[in-house]
Amino acid sequence: MIELISSYSKTAVAVFSILLLSTTAVSANECDTSAQGLTSVDCGATPSATFDQNGRLWLTYVQDQHVYVSHSDDFGESYSPSVVVNKIPEDAEHNGENRPKIIVDADSNIFVSWTKKTSPRFTGEIRFSRSTDGGDTFETPRTINDDELFTGHRFESLFLTESGHMYVTWVDKRDLEANIELGKDYAGAAVYYAVSSDQGQTFSQNYRVANNSCECCRIAIAPRGPENIAILWRQIFGVTTRDHAIAVLTPDGKTMEMGRASYDDWQIDACPHHGPSMVQSGKSGDYHMSWFTNGDLHQGIYYARYSFEKASPEDVYQVDGSAGAGHPYLAEYDQTLYLVWKAFDGQQSQISLIKSIDDGKSWSVSEILRSTSQGSDHPLIVNKDDGLFLSWHSDEHGYVFEKFAGRALGLSYVE
Repeated sequence: MIELISSYSKTAVAVFSILLLSTTAVSANECDTSAQGLTSVDCGATPSATFDQNGRLWLTYVQDQHVYVSHSDDFGESYSPSVVVNKIPEDAEHNGENRPKIIVDADSNIFVSWTKKTSPRFTGEIRFSRSTDGGDTFETPRTINDDELFTGHRFESLFLTESGHMYVTWVDKRDLEANIELGKDYAGAAVYYAVSSDQGQTFSQNYRVANNSCECCRIAIAPRGPENIAILWRQIFGVTTRDHAIAVLTPDGKTMEMGRASYDDWQIDACPHHGPSMVQSGKSGDYHMSWFTNGDLHQGIYYARYSFEKASPEDVYQVDGSAGAGHPYLAEYDQTLYLVWKAFDGQQSQISLIKSIDDGKSWSVSEILRSTSQGSDHPLIVNKDDGLFLSWHSDEHGYVFEKFAGRALGLSYVE
């Protein structure tokens, strides 16, 4: 078991402006919604997408204080009229690290989660809604965090297991507030989760995973058997070391197999807004991880494979060490591992791709999938049974949804 305790200095959270600057969402100046008279994923912000079992593409995005859902039957060439999820406007988070999420189950129920910004700054609520009529209407949104405190509940992630257990994880500051009341120091925030076993009709109580997490980084989730999940998050080790921890969560609130997932020795007393990505290997059952760091030992985007049996990362590899590289995302298809990320060279943001056919032991040379000189979102990958799709939003191109795996890319390999 690792120790997840440290002291904390209340330093401002705003750091690494060059990395955050390139994540600007589409602004009103870039998209004239009045000309369309409709909401649009091209004009909205931070879309997330998924396929249902019938091959229909579903996506959610934020526009004008509303969360919307739309679908496409032609792989993003056209979209249905958007359906509003929250009829009463609320300040839904819409940045690359903190965006709405969407899942569709085998019964065509649609689940959406997001973070509602509240006052004061850096506070929020974890929100959830579902549609049981195929996306025609959505239930009144509910708040999943159960402490009823005006404090930080943010950066939620949503995952549905093979067994039908739906997990919501997030970064939570209730324990910080409790320690302040007692006059005690407390580092960062904590990681919490809740579980639904009835298709989102009800959720469990909130369970704490770990104290002293980083405050502003997304949490990565992958399956661990039919009903458990593995999560990867940025954790505070010692006093100001912000590397990554990994753990297994169960439906009944138990945290198991907790370990340290990265050893970068990043000394920073603030949050870098840079969460990890993780996917389970179809070959070994281990966990492919990718993350950003600016540590004393490693700098840039890194990859490693984590084994719970060995409790350590292996095949650690520097993906991109350039100053503007960040926000990696992993996916696996047809026993091939794919990694995309964004890099800013001072003039353009580029979405790059590498792949591995040997479970992360070696990687191809990189290829540029997309580029823009304007503001853009983080790249995401959407899985389908016949390939992988890039999901990416920019001021210049609007919403890009295009297949990149399943066709010849002509990439060569390096040892």
